[in-house]
Amino acid sequence: MSHGAGTTGRWSRDLFRKSSRSNGSGNGNCVAVAVVGGDVALGDTKSPVADSYASLRVSTADLGALVTGIKSGDLA
Repeated sequence: MSHGAGTTGRWSRDLFRKSSRSNGSGNGNCVAVAVVGGDVALGDTKSPVADSYASLRVSTADLGALVTGIKSGDLA
């Protein structure tokens, strides 16, 4: 299931970039990210959703605020 930032439809796998920290060892580091316009889709490459990795979609502004909050320690 995808959660939206005003986006509709599936994001195909070819839009996603797999994290350079992802590996094939099965240790859980399998993150993929796609950016289209002002939206970001995040997903787990081990648990694809149909023909996409997107399991969470947010605006770039919201993702930026989340990352900033985590880095500053305001969000844990």
